Order: sequence, then C-alpha cells, then structure tokens
Amino acid sequence: MKKICKALLILLSLTLLLSGCSSTEPADNSEGNTAETGEPQYGGTYIMVSNGEPSSFNPNWKSDDMQLPATYNIFNRLVKITLDNTIVPDLATSWEFSEDGTELTFQLRDDVRWHDGEDFNSEDVVWTFEKILTDGYQSASLSNVESVTANGDYEVVFHLKTPDASILSVLSWLGVWIMPEHLYNDGTDWTQNPHNMNPVGTGPFKFVSYDTGSSITLEANEDYFDGRPYIDTLIITIIPDAQTAYQSYINGEIDDIQSRTPAASLQDLINDTANYRTYDHVGTSRTYLSFAMNDPECPFSDVRVRQAVNLALDRTGIVEKADKGFGAPSEYYISPVFDWALSEEYKIPQRDLEEAQRLIEEAGYTKGADGYYFECELTTFDSGSFKDTATVIQDNLREIGINVRLNILEIGAWMTKVIDNYDFDIAMCSGGQGPDISAIRNRVHTTGSLNLSRYSNPELDAAIDTGITFFDEEERKPYYVEVQRIISEDLPIVPISDYQTTYPVKSYIHGHPFEYENSGSYSSYEMAKVWIEQ
Repeated sequence: MKKICKALLILLSLTLLLSGCSSTEPADNSEGNTAETGEPQYGGTYIMVSNGEPSSFNPNWKSDDMQLPATYNIFNRLVKITLDNTIVPDLATSWEFSEDGTELTFQLRDDVRWHDGEDFNSEDVVWTFEKILTDGYQSASLSNVESVTANGDYEVVFHLKTPDASILSVLSWLGVWIMPEHLYNDGTDWTQNPHNMNPVGTGPFKFVSYDTGSSITLEANEDYFDGRPYIDTLIITIIPDAQTAYQSYINGEIDDIQSRTPAASLQDLINDTANYRTYDHVGTSRTYLSFAMNDPECPFSDVRVRQAVNLALDRTGIVEKADKGFGAPSEYYISPVFDWALSEEYKIPQRDLEEAQRLIEEAGYTKGADGYYFECELTTFDSGSFKDTATVIQDNLREIGINVRLNILEIGAWMTKVIDNYDFDIAMCSGGQGPDISAIRNRVHTTGSLNLSRYSNPELDAAIDTGITFFDEEERKPYYVEVQRIISEDLPIVPISDYQTTYPVKSYIHGHPFEYENSGSYSSYEMAKVWIEQ
C-alpha cells in the first residue's frame, strides 16, 4: 500500500505535467535568442522589484504577497513546487504515506543551519506547524491535519484525519515556511516577535536590512545547503506604481520586473531579441470577482444580481483590451489546467445583456432617471493589468444598468479594506488555484483563508472535503463536478480570465527561474541559481 500511494502521487504529478498544468518555455518568437551562458559567475548585485511593503517577515502569520520576494529567498519549506507543477524536496529529502493513507512521514536533511548558525531539526518543523494550525493563515488548508510529531531529530510525521491527496501540494505552497523554534518559542506572541522584522531562515539569502518605503537588502548565505548563491547581494526595491517600475526596468535601474510589464509594452520587449529573452508561462492563477454576499445592504447579496454580472462580462474583450491578448478568457468555474475534471454542463454562460437586465429587475430594481438600477464600487489594486481590466468591467456593467465606481488601491490598503474590514461591494483580485485542484478551497470553502465573500455552503464544503480523500482522478472527478455545479448556481466568485503571459528576462541574466533549460526552477521570486554576466 505504501508503494501504491507513492506511485499514485508520482503518477498524479506526471499527469498534471503532461496535461499542461503549468508550463514555462521560450516564446515562439524568441528562436535564436538563447544566450551562450558558459560557466556561472559569482558576484554582483541583483535588483528585483516589489509593488508594496511587507507588513512583517513572519511568513506564516497572515497572507501578505508583499513579503513573498523576501520570503522565497530567506526561508524554506518541507517540499516545494517547480514552475511546471512538480513537487520536489526542500528541507525534506523524501516522504511516504502509511498503508491507510492517514500518516505522512518526512525524512529531513541533516546538513541545514539557520542563518544564526544553529542547527535545523525536527523540533523546528513541529513547532512551526503547531503555530500554523492554531494561528497561521494556512490553517484552513491544513484542517485535515490532526497533529505533527517528531521521531528523532530528522523525521516528522503528519497525522491526518483522513487520506488527503492535496496535502503535499498544500505543503509546497504558501504559509507553510519552516521557522526557527529557538527564536520564537519563548512564550511570547509570535505576531510581536522582534524577528518578524529581522528574519532568520535557512534559505539561500540572509536578511541584512529593510529601509521602509524603499528596499529590502539580502546577502548570499555562504552555508546554504544547496550551494552558495551566485549573486552576492539581492535587493528588493519597492515601487508601487507599475509604470514607474517599468520605466526603471527599461532604464536599467532594476534587473527583474517579475510580472509587472504593462501589457501594452510587452510586445516591444518580445521584439527586442538583442536585449531580452522572453518565456511563455501558463499557470493556475485566475483573475476573478468576489462580492460582499453577507452584507444585506449590498445588492450582490442577491444571487440574481451576481448572475447578472456573470452574464454581463465580455471576457474576450477584457483580455483583448486589458491584457492585450496575453491572458485567456475564463470558460469554467475551476482552472482549465485540471482538464480531467472540467464540466461541460456547468460552464460559464455566454454573454447575454438582455437576460442580465431581466435578472436585476427580477431582484426588485428599477432604473432611475440616470438610466441606472443602482450604483456600486469595484475595489482592486494597481498592479499589472488590473486597472485596465477594472475599467473594461466598469463599461460592461454600465451596459446592464449598474453604475460602477472604481476604487484602485495600493495592495496593502486593498487587503485591509477587503480582507480585514469586509468593506466592499465587488472586489477583484487574482491568485493561484493549484497546484492541486483542491486549492479552490481557499477561495470558496467556509474555512478558506482567501474566501473574500465569506461564503458558506455545507454542500460545497462536503464536496471539497471528500474530494481530497481520493488519489485517483476518476474517483475525484464527481466531487469537483459538484463543486462546479454549486459555484455556477451560487456564484461566490465570478472568474474573468486565466493566467497566460510572457515574461521578459534581460539578456545578461542567466539561471533565471523562467529559463526553459533551468529544470531546478521553483518560483519567479527564488534567485538561488541566478547569475549575472559580468
């Protein structure tokens, strides 16, 4: 049974890979643009951009995308996931399920040291997950974990309530970074620990300083277990405005813009084969709308109004006008990456403005003298093509009589308004809905950590909770078809577009995570293998 479970996991990973779960390869028009890299060179400073300030460097306390560029380089997880959705070892060297599938045992590396010189061991793992399970933002995704125990210094066991096909994917994602027990287990509140702003990890780079509003500086970890990084200094410069970031990138002030190239400018970089290599990437991330469903004063608490929004969106037009053709219009209520589970019966309907207005009127609204049924606010953040997307959506909804005001915020302010204060009508955001299909849980399950609508449906919860207990795709499929049915009826989220883009990499940069030949790629943020042509 142990061998069977392990084989099923391997087959699942291979199936995800072969089905196009996520891919990174040179863009079609980059032929002949491969650099003669030669031998990697040590030295230099690498500057990457972040679009906001981290609230702290505690990687498991709460969801904070602004800390991720630093987190990926300071900390490690038990396992991590490559850009092609393969789960690989990180602090763990191997893992195995018990015969009944309710225990997952990890063997740990015995050659890892924290940045302060202390040895890493199983106590760090146990303490970390005890905190995550009680106080961390990933606790909902780990709700099937009963406990985590140590068996000696370099073995840990996850005790599961039921067999869980998603657990490895969850452990490879966010909010599960291993933290130093010896620096946090002092009986104090982990949200107030001084190391939240002076982090100590096991990763390829050590924290040096944080200049609020300006930059985060890291230095190479000479003792990193996977080999010293090639670059000496990694600087994460904070530039909230997307156009300013892009101009700094073009001017040579920063080396890596991540995914913040304006869609209107991307083709210029694709064409500039002398100075850039470009890589196509398809992932599980989706852009979607959430609603203040639990606010009775909000028009979108009525499902008929949410249905009207779903019917009003011109998804193809949004991609063409806002994403400049580099995204893909959403057709399903779950990521199309999981093609084995897609339901043709519960697809997103075709645009129908007449039916949308009928539904609004059925919900009790009549048009005023200004020609609108009601006014509302759409809240999003100024990153990538979000502002342009919001503008097209604004036009779409005005066509059916909803007068939309746009509220474009810096991402930290967006998180406070939407996540913390539940102060919105419609919120637009995006995020990964993988690497396992069960990741939709975070967005729609009652306990989902990113359930912005605060939606709760016991039927949906049961379908998701049962679906993770099966490893075989055919056995899992009926439960995720049921998930699609319920989402199509209740519309706690309305998908807009699926992530499909092209990343530019400057020609003097090598070993970047998006290089096709770099099979050790894990995240676009992780710079352990990057080197600069001197």
